[in-house]
Amino acid sequence: MASFKLNASTFAIFVVALLVGGVGLYTENNGFVIAGAIFLVVGLIMAVNELRGKR
Repeated sequence: MASFKLNASTFAIFVVALLVGGVGLYTENNGFVIAGAIFLVVGLIMAVNELRGKR
């Protein structure tokens, strides 16, 4: 994990996206699926910014 230079908060956002999206798929609740997708996009943006060195 340290070789990617990502913070623990970025990994936490990905875990939250996985959990929220999983709950949405399990319960067939589209609101949770959309929220999981939003968390995933935010995590990807954070990861790209950290890998590029801009904070």
